[in-house]
Amino acid sequence: MIKFIKKYSNLLMIIFSFFMIFVLIHQIIDTSIVGSSVYNSYELQAKAWLKGQVFLDHNYENLELAIYNGHYFVSFPPLPSVFLLPFIIVFGDNIPTNLISFILFSSCFFILYRILKKLKYNEFISILLSLAFTIGTNLISISMDSGVWFLAQLLNYLLCLLAVNSFLNKKKIYVFLFLALAVGCRPFSLIYMIMFFIYYLVSDKENKLFVKLKINIMYLLPSIIIGLCYMFYNYIRFDNILEFGHNYLPEFTEAVNGQFSINYLLPNLKELFFNEIDVDSRLHLHFMMPFCFFIANPILIVYIYEMIKKYIKKKKINFLNILVLIFVCINIILICLHKTLGAWQFGARYTIDILPFVFLGLIYDNDVKEYRLNKLEIMIIILGVILNVFGTILMYTVMK
Repeated sequence: MIKFIKKYSNLLMIIFSFFMIFVLIHQIIDTSIVGSSVYNSYELQAKAWLKGQVFLDHNYENLELAIYNGHYFVSFPPLPSVFLLPFIIVFGDNIPTNLISFILFSSCFFILYRILKKLKYNEFISILLSLAFTIGTNLISISMDSGVWFLAQLLNYLLCLLAVNSFLNKKKIYVFLFLALAVGCRPFSLIYMIMFFIYYLVSDKENKLFVKLKINIMYLLPSIIIGLCYMFYNYIRFDNILEFGHNYLPEFTEAVNGQFSINYLLPNLKELFFNEIDVDSRLHLHFMMPFCFFIANPILIVYIYEMIKKYIKKKKINFLNILVLIFVCINIILICLHKTLGAWQFGARYTIDILPFVFLGLIYDNDVKEYRLNKLEIMIIILGVILNVFGTILMYTVMK
């Protein structure tokens, strides 16, 4: 135990600092780190399962529930309810879901740090980049409330990081397994399964196409089983293997263009790229929901700069980094085909989903011994931390 503490002393101090930051923010916004959220759809769904039913007993006005055949259903993919089941069995109605969110947030930081250290990045870079992809992004704002939308996205972030870690450790089966689980939180995570499948096919120079397909499909088998479970659950609820429930929300059943439409693309892209933060004469910040995701998650600016620098230095970009760029752009387009961009939020929370793969692109194919961030990049990361901590407090107090 003493050896472990000495080895991870920096990491433990940072996580303890996170805990104190979370406690203080919760006090400022008048909630509790050991409390729970009123938007507890996943808890209600898990409790319904324990009673042997897939629908809720009645409507809850504060929740986004799908209405189908006279019953009320949780309108989100089911994995977070699976995750909460053991906690419900242990804690009953008093689950400290805000504390669970904090643990998930800290776990994301831990995985980022461990990846960087295993790749032999120095301590400063390892800590700085781990901070940049957690507290320096919109991840902190969704980690302060364990509501249905935020818990799913936070768990998705963690699972995608585990997939990235598995990729770097050359464990194909776990790459697909973790991403299949992530689909049960955020369905668009499916595209990254396609990304890695393409990568494995193209990078295999020894076998013919049919053999490569056969090998990689074998690695997909556990993920296919998970996918079949999702389909079965969708079918017994909505008589449709692809329907998680959002299409049966009144918000979308009454919408002229439905949940997804090409008509949403350009207006949503405009919001994601051009909505600004305004500063008034008193130097107070004012922002729309959402606003430019490069401002909300400034590590993306560092990523683009580093990609350009990498290309100038090597005169080419490796295949994985090209794939990451393509599929991150696909993800953003798919997000913008949706009617909403996350509604009440600080920043642009849907774009959090791309960050684990941006992280992979940023750290992959670098000369680790010579890797440095310049002063401007470090300042951007620090400003990201300040902005997101302040913005989180602002969102849960003034903007609520």
